[in-house]
This record gives sequence, C-alpha cells and structure tokens, in this order.
Amino acid sequence: MKKFITRIITVSIAFLSILNFSVNADEIDNFLLKKLQDKKIPGLQIAIIKNNKIIKTASYGIANIQDNIAVTDNTVFTINSMTKSFVGVAIMQLVEKGKLALSDKASSYLPNLPDTWLGVTIKQLLTNTSGLPKIESGTSLISPKGDEASWSLVQTLPMLGAANTQFQYTSTNYLLLGKIITRVSGIAFTDFIAQNQLVKLGMKRTESAGFTHLQGVIPHQARGYTYNFGDELTTIQYELPPFLRASAGMNSNVKEIAQWAIALQKGQLLSKPSSLKALWSPAVLENGKTAGFDRLLNGYALGWQVIERVEHPAVASVGGDRSALVIYPEDDLSIIVITNLMGASPQTFIDEIAEFYISGMEVINGIAVTEGTLENYVGHYTFSEFSIEVMLKDNRLSFLASGEGQEPFILYAKSDTQFFAKVVDLQASFKHNVNGAAPSLIIYQGDENYLGTRER
Repeated sequence: MKKFITRIITVSIAFLSILNFSVNADEIDNFLLKKLQDKKIPGLQIAIIKNNKIIKTASYGIANIQDNIAVTDNTVFTINSMTKSFVGVAIMQLVEKGKLALSDKASSYLPNLPDTWLGVTIKQLLTNTSGLPKIESGTSLISPKGDEASWSLVQTLPMLGAANTQFQYTSTNYLLLGKIITRVSGIAFTDFIAQNQLVKLGMKRTESAGFTHLQGVIPHQARGYTYNFGDELTTIQYELPPFLRASAGMNSNVKEIAQWAIALQKGQLLSKPSSLKALWSPAVLENGKTAGFDRLLNGYALGWQVIERVEHPAVASVGGDRSALVIYPEDDLSIIVITNLMGASPQTFIDEIAEFYISGMEVINGIAVTEGTLENYVGHYTFSEFSIEVMLKDNRLSFLASGEGQEPFILYAKSDTQFFAKVVDLQASFKHNVNGAAPSLIIYQGDENYLGTRER
C-alpha cells in the first residue's frame, strides 16, 4: 500500500464557514462547526436516525481544497475500515443461508493454508483474534515487491499469538474473509456485498463507487487529508490492492449509510434477531475479557467495534480514524459522521452529539465545570518517570503525556476536581494545595497511582 503525500498550501480557516443544510441550523450545527474549527476538519457529513427514521442530515465545509469544492449531499467519502462491517453482514447472510458457520475453520474453504493457520475460525478472523501475522507494515505491504510477494511472505511468518488470546488488528484476517465469501458464494466478494446489500437497498452512489478505495475515478469523491505528518495539512492517498479491499475498499455517504443502518436494524438485511445479536457481540478472549482499540471501543465483534458500558451501550463502525457510525440499540438512536480528515476521530465526539437526544448521556460525557476552575489546573506536571501537559480548550481539559508518538486526549469531569478519560483507562484528581502552592495531580491507571506536581 504505497503512500503518496502531497503538501497543501496553508488554507484559510474561512472555508469552515461553508455550510450546506438539509435542515434548519440548530445546536448540533453549531456544535459541529465548532468541531470543524477546533480539529481543523476540511469537510464533514452527518446523519442522525431516531426510531429508524432519518431526522437530520447536513453537510459542512470543503470536499476538495485544491479546487475549492464544497461538501454536498452528493459527496462520497472513502470509508476505510467501515467496509469491515459490510463484510460482517455478508458473512452472517451466508450463515443464515446455511452456507457456513462462524465456528468453521477458514481452512475448510481455503486449501493450502500454512499449518499454523489451520485451526483459525471464521469468527476469529472477523473479530481480529486469530493471531495471524500482519500482511501490512504501517501503511505499506510487508514486501516491497507487491501483492503476491507479500501474500507469499505473510504465510511464512510466525503467528502473533495463539488464537483467541489477544486482539490483533490486521488486514490478513479480512483478506481471508474476502476469499471465503468469494469461494462460498461463487462470485467475487465485492459482487456479493453489492447484490445482497447495496442493490437491495438502492444504495446507488455506494454501488457505483465500488471497492476502488482512492484509486478509482469516482464522481464527487472527497479528497482525503491529514495532519499526521507534521503541522501542515497534507493530501494523502493509499494504494490499496484489490485483494485487501474487504478490509477497507468502500466509498459512501451518510444518507446511504443511514439507509443501511436502518435496514440492518429492521431485519431487512439479516432476517433473524439472533444474527444481529451475533454480529454485535464482542469476542470474549480466553482470559474472559473483551478487547478493542481503546477504553471507549473496548470490544470487537464481527467487523464492528463495541462500546460496552452499563448505561447507553453502543456498537460502532469506524474507518480510517475519520468516519464513524455509532448505534445506541437501547436508545433507538444512530449517528453517522463522515469526514475527509484522517485524525478527526468522530467516534470520540459522537457521544456528545447523542447528548442532544439521550437523557443521561451527560454522566458519560462529564459534568460542566467552570472555566475559571479548569484554568487553575493548566500547566506542566512532573512525575517520577514522565510528565504531562494539562491544556484547556473549549472548557475541557486535555492531557498530553511525554514521549514520542503521544497524542492529547480529552478529560471528562466527574466533579470540580475529579476527571476521567474515555479512550484510555485513566482517572485523574487535582488537589488544591494551601499557602498558594501549585496544585498536585494524582493519576489512577490500572492498579497504580502516580503523584505529580505542577512546575511554576
């Protein structure tokens, strides 16, 4: 997967003011325009579903900065790993047809797999718990010689671990799932998904875009951007070979993904309630726990991420760290946010949008604390083996830990002095010291406590 990065001339923040509504402006529009500005997201679409009806869609910002083209309802975006959720549905459709079972060995359908791969099941492929080695290295294939060489090489590598003992996210799993769908259905996996999901639901834009990722010539496709390679905005393209596009090949827009989410919940794609339950049930590892990307997305099901928590649990389909569909089954609410910025991480703020519709989400999203109180905590805190920069923006604190590759994450308030993070297992408590001394910071992570003091 060769990566091409084109540096963009600095763009005025004025583009964020472009707004195209399907509904009248409201608090959510204001919230999202602020997110666009704060996260420097070029373009974004949103759809909100309540009780299986689309109650809001809107488009914001710029789809193509180079040519100054606005995002409209007609814009399609690369949805990256959201593709895996369509693959999960496709597998469950084959299960309902009696063509395969989740407990089947992948080797039952794919001959000549390495001996160490023979015990891996279809479910373990879907849940990224197979332990198979990775065919990708960062954003490239493991062999510079290309597709076939990488496929040959990955089959010689040692397992990452025993099956069902750990969560290891790799495209190797979905490469095999694409092959299995093709073998069992008798048609290419792309055609099977198109016929049984896209055509069935009239998802014409998604169907016509195909599984070409960023390589196809797709009308009205948004360009992708990132700040991941420095402070300047860059254009980014990935050369994703066709045999990996069960992992991340699709393009779509929020209206058609909303159609798909509604159909899935209404039993139009999977006829049995037990199938949907299986689709959204996270893998339980041998240690009895679930595992996922972080503390928020704390489980992984059949191509879907799971947000397991006591109140307002959810399932999510997240792609490229720039697009997300979050479904709150107990609350009859679904929210889709698609952007063209890798690093926008909409899964981290969709809960805040849900607060407009779900009573009690404020507990999950933290209580309000006065800005004056929060300002008292801003500063650089030194611990015995690391340091943390505490920052304040938009009436929220965030942490940035020392060390290469660290990224800031938001803190949510339990009280004026106690805070928690969603994406990592961390709680924090600020202690006001007497005699004008700087406050101290206690971090609770796992079974450990760490005490730090603020440098003046």
